[in-house]
Amino acid sequence: MGAQADAIRACALSLRTHRATNVVGEMGTGKTTIGAAAASLAGFRRILVLCPPHLTRKWQREVKATVPSANAVIVRTITDLRRLQSVGGWPLFVVLSRERAKLSYHWKPATLSRYLSRDGGVVHDEAGRPLRLPCCASCFSPVLDDEGLPLEEADLARKKRTCDQCHGPLWQADYRGPHRYPLADYISRRMSGYFDMLLIDEQHEFKARGSAQGIAAGTLAEACGAVLTLTGTLLGGYSSTLFWLLWRFSPAIREEFSYGEESKWVGRYGVVERITRKGDDDAYEDGRSSRRRGYRTRVVEKPGVSPAVLFHLIANSVFVRLTDVADGLPPYGEEVQLVALDETETADGASQASSYRQLAGQLEAAVRQALATGSRRLLGAYLQALLAYPDACTKGEAVVDPDGSGIIASAPALPEDHRYPKEQALLDLVESEKAQGRRILVYVTHTASRDITPRLNSVLSEAGHRVACLKADTVSPERREEWVGNRLKEGLDVLLVHPRLVQTGLDLVDFPTIVWQEVEYSTYTMRQASRRSWRIGQRRPVRVIYLAYRGTLQAQALTLVARKLQASLAIEGELPEDGLASFGDEGEDMLLALARSLTADADESEQGLEALFRQSRDSEFALTNDLVSADVEPLDSPRHALSIAGESQPPWVWGSQSESAGAELAGGAALHSAQQLRLF
Repeated sequence: MGAQADAIRACALSLRTHRATNVVGEMGTGKTTIGAAAASLAGFRRILVLCPPHLTRKWQREVKATVPSANAVIVRTITDLRRLQSVGGWPLFVVLSRERAKLSYHWKPATLSRYLSRDGGVVHDEAGRPLRLPCCASCFSPVLDDEGLPLEEADLARKKRTCDQCHGPLWQADYRGPHRYPLADYISRRMSGYFDMLLIDEQHEFKARGSAQGIAAGTLAEACGAVLTLTGTLLGGYSSTLFWLLWRFSPAIREEFSYGEESKWVGRYGVVERITRKGDDDAYEDGRSSRRRGYRTRVVEKPGVSPAVLFHLIANSVFVRLTDVADGLPPYGEEVQLVALDETETADGASQASSYRQLAGQLEAAVRQALATGSRRLLGAYLQALLAYPDACTKGEAVVDPDGSGIIASAPALPEDHRYPKEQALLDLVESEKAQGRRILVYVTHTASRDITPRLNSVLSEAGHRVACLKADTVSPERREEWVGNRLKEGLDVLLVHPRLVQTGLDLVDFPTIVWQEVEYSTYTMRQASRRSWRIGQRRPVRVIYLAYRGTLQAQALTLVARKLQASLAIEGELPEDGLASFGDEGEDMLLALARSLTADADESEQGLEALFRQSRDSEFALTNDLVSADVEPLDSPRHALSIAGESQPPWVWGSQSESAGAELAGGAALHSAQQLRLF
């Protein structure tokens, strides 16, 4: 097993000496195998696996393949948990989806309505109707707010409340909703200590402070003896997200930081920006006998983390890179193809290019006017419209101002019987790859109100290709892998899917070609989804192609993604993934960055985009030379070549055997090869 065996032994050793252990492995390194084998090697008898819903069957299958003596069962109800006493097999792996762990029954307000009386008579409103007040069902006291005013039904439905008089609940279970109970709460209350270890897959998805799944994971961690977490991206950019991951699963962190001390953590290990405005009208206080003035300071957390945070990780973390476990992987290459908007005019004189310019001009004027007044209300609709219209031009576009002032920008619906440039580029790619016996995975980000999958399905099907579209409601999450397998047996050529549906866990090695038909401005999602087919078991070279219209917001979004990739940080392989990036990882900061670039008349050329990607790859390759003591191919070898389609320049460096190999830590801290150091 090579490096996997080293990681398994390191995990087992850490689990015996620490309550919490982290496995940070690049996508495709076999973290499921490492986690299952380490749990067995460490001697745990009952292991609870918490994973995304679409990976429950995969976990059950791979546990049995990795540990032949083990038994793996999937639990969905309280009854399933009660039956575990009679289940045989050693060790026992119990697979629980995070949705089953967190989701409970629906609730609704539980009050009585009584007439309001005064002086022995019923009080009426202005229309002459008797007034009714909500009252506690136990003591019949009126339900009032802090100011003594009656609460309305909408207020009672937002929050679970108790009676001020008898302290009885003012809510009850809704029998019309799903009959379920959060299994995390049941395990905590009725089965605390039953499981020796909690194994958490895709740990980064539990990073939010107040998310239901994060709270459920923390509850389960308290009920189990030890915790092993698996993730490909431990740090997404902000130190506060790392705080909640460590605080929930590490007793040492809880000893040093209390629940409400996120700001203390950020101040010590994060990057904080303090903004003070000192205009004449910004002072909130003047000195009584001097010219002293007081100004308010706003504190904002920025992406970034201090290298000192490693001291909370090096004792119980294992880092694995794909090149460590699979030296013989085929080449991996990424391409950017920019195509021009269609200038062909319709009968009324409109074209795709002119319609886009019309929409962009109207929106830019409206957004600038709104930003001048300090309002960002138009940013979301503005950016979504400009990103989506070139691909959905047959549907038209109308942007409505949220303040109710009406339509501020529009673009016409163009003929459906015309094939537009990016559709033709996709069709050419599909035909070229299919001729080589390669299946194509196409990522589409607009699958709801601006859904373009029916259009792409029609274009590809008319050309004689077998196409399937996977959406959130196509099949239950736990059966997605099976659904894809059935489509492959039917001779599938092209799979259309939203990247967030398959970005974690699924092995899509049957699709060696991946096409990003639409821009995804979360670089975390982009990098995760791009690795679905380049993993252990892949025998064919993997191509990832990014399609965008030249001179549009799509190209600018791709440029911003490239800039963020430049800032990728790696600690012991690839710890922070997109760590010290200049843009946020959740999409919001990327949107604001796009807005700033457009309103500032930013113009990103193809040469600039090419240079950004080249700098990122040059940096990664140079660091791989420093980190890995092995022979590597020269940059001018075919394995590392990539070109922008339609350009006459020679190929430029992009493809490599591994994604980001790392960058030096701020402050001169040294990096060590994951091949040389598994566990500190």
